[in-house]
Amino acid sequence: MTEFLLFVLILAIMIIGHEFGHFLAAKATGVKVEEFGLGFPPRLATLFEWGGTKFTLNAIPFGGFVRPSGEDDPDVPGGLSAASKKVRTVVLLAGPFANVILAFLAFTLAYKIAAPDPSRVLVTQVDPGSPGAAAGLQAGDLILDVNDQPVTGFTSLQQVVDANKGQMISLTVSRQGQTIHASLVPRESPPANQGPIGITLGNPVLNMGLLQAADQGVQSTFGQIDAIARLPARLVAGTASPDQTRISGLKGMYDMLAWAGQIDQNTRRPFLTLNLIGVISIGLAIANLLPFPALDGGRLMFVFYEAVAGHRISPRYEGLAHAIGFAVLLIIMVYVNLQDFINPISLPH
Repeated sequence: MTEFLLFVLILAIMIIGHEFGHFLAAKATGVKVEEFGLGFPPRLATLFEWGGTKFTLNAIPFGGFVRPSGEDDPDVPGGLSAASKKVRTVVLLAGPFANVILAFLAFTLAYKIAAPDPSRVLVTQVDPGSPGAAAGLQAGDLILDVNDQPVTGFTSLQQVVDANKGQMISLTVSRQGQTIHASLVPRESPPANQGPIGITLGNPVLNMGLLQAADQGVQSTFGQIDAIARLPARLVAGTASPDQTRISGLKGMYDMLAWAGQIDQNTRRPFLTLNLIGVISIGLAIANLLPFPALDGGRLMFVFYEAVAGHRISPRYEGLAHAIGFAVLLIIMVYVNLQDFINPISLPH
């Protein structure tokens, strides 16, 4: 239940954030907004009204929307379609831009409060009956050295352990400020899903300043945008698998959030969860910019045509295109979500 409530909260933040970007841009540029909807129609209830805008709850829980006045009718005074090309562009770009800002904040927060320190190794779990358990190792132990060699990361520890399977090794750990020495024999043939020592490794949290965290947030944001932009070319070139380019629906996103929770409850969980929020938010921003009718990118495509051709397409035909595009999008979303049940996404263990 906790995972589900967290998922609902995250999804609501990303959807509301996106639509709030449109809403703020519309208000700032003088465009009237009739409705701010959570979910897609039919409408279930009007939650409240503020500044001439109805905030509503709708039946189809796949997203949300902002409905400005005169969205497809340039004859409505103060409406979106009657606004200049510049204003329409600003309003349409504001939603995806808001998702980019949310991603940056999520990445920055991840590095500020939960960035793992890769130079230090922490015991996060000890398997019962394992050499680690017999030696008295406990979750929360910070491994300082193995066979008198400093541990500077996972690799330095694993190299010594792998080279000494079946032989006694010594470990020095720090536990609540105390230095403790332990000896054990790494197993040559450990049980399935266990290592030679029988411990799960993690990293303690790195103490990072706000400016450094923000710098990492910027790098992660642009890195994720670059990675998504390169995926189609990588798929064609064969350097990316179809699984890497698969679109996930609500269940797929929930599965990823649950996976982040299973990795480690204490150290990596907040970092993975916040990074996942950033990744999904960037994905939503880019998806909304695709030149498909009913999406922000589709509406921008009509504005671009008007700028190049010097005249706009008939509002009737543009409205029809967006209506058809919206129906197609609903079908696609249903298909994607069904695929998440029929063929769940594969996540690392």
